[in-house]
Amino acid sequence: MIRVSSVVLIGLILTIPLSILILFIRNQIIIWQKKKLQKVREKYSSVFREILTNPENLNEDYIREKILDCRGRELSSKFSSSELELISKLLAEKIQDYKERHLNRHNYQQILYVLNVAGWLEDRIEKGSVSTCIRCFQTAQILDCTLRGSVSTRFAYHRNKELRSVARSTYTFTNREDPFRYMEPDTDFIFHDSDGPSIHDMLLYRSDNNMLMPNFIDWIKLEQPNNKFRIFTIDEIAFFNKTELCDDLYDYMLKTNDTHIKGRAIRALGKLGYRKMENEICAMFANSGGYMRASIIVGLRELGIRGPKIVSFYKEAYTLARREKVMMTILNALYFCGEEGRAAFHSLELAADEKDKLRFEHIKNPITNDRAYER
Repeated sequence: MIRVSSVVLIGLILTIPLSILILFIRNQIIIWQKKKLQKVREKYSSVFREILTNPENLNEDYIREKILDCRGRELSSKFSSSELELISKLLAEKIQDYKERHLNRHNYQQILYVLNVAGWLEDRIEKGSVSTCIRCFQTAQILDCTLRGSVSTRFAYHRNKELRSVARSTYTFTNREDPFRYMEPDTDFIFHDSDGPSIHDMLLYRSDNNMLMPNFIDWIKLEQPNNKFRIFTIDEIAFFNKTELCDDLYDYMLKTNDTHIKGRAIRALGKLGYRKMENEICAMFANSGGYMRASIIVGLRELGIRGPKIVSFYKEAYTLARREKVMMTILNALYFCGEEGRAAFHSLELAADEKDKLRFEHIKNPITNDRAYER
């Protein structure tokens, strides 16, 4: 027992200073890297700012001369891997800085070409470890740097899930011919919550750059272990204002038995202004559950329908509703349904007891009425 205790004590005594030493070394490495990045920032920031904010499209030779002049003529024109890694971090900062301002995309792509960032990343991916490959693919997406399709394809079926996922998303991000090949029925694509933001960013990028967009209706029909991807796709149809898909989405909404999918589709169609569904969804209300009822009211409100007919429907729906969230959703739609809707809202308020009046106060107050009850 004494021997075991002695070994444990000696181990603790040795572990503490070793841990402190490791933390000290790690901290020094971070400080050293920050200093190197600061030197690169001081050297290239001004020339990158000049090139990126220039409204004219500069040619490759001019940009190369500007960068080499800034770098120093006595040095080789070929950039080392460590130098490119620091420059890529600086470029990522510049993209963020100029995203909302006057970033000249042509000149930015010329900088990437002159520095051969794509070649550098591809070389690291070909020779690097799994973690290095993942970082390089992520860097390519951040820098909007187009890699050869064969590089991404090589890792598209890798046994490491994270590497496989980032390789596929990189391929989808920039490919112009067949970008969605890894989101088809014959692949092992499975949607996770964490995939939503990256796929949305990819679609936003493609839309902003007039690149090929997916057939969202085909995406809805993809076999998935759950409905999260279908819901995500329906939200994207509404976000990108795909009014040409309204008829197909409406047909899908009528055929599906999943109430969450049906409700989400109604909300999307409302945002898209699809008035053809008005009579159909009004008829659904009486026989629907809570989420569907709320979705029907939200869809009708989004359509911006006014007049005595819709006001009468809201009043009848309010008498049928039993769930608090549904009742709040109806009152909100009624309150913002023109003068007739506002008058009906106040008549219901006068008839309500003291406990129910709290709902009406909540709706009338713009601070408390955050519509959280609609979710």
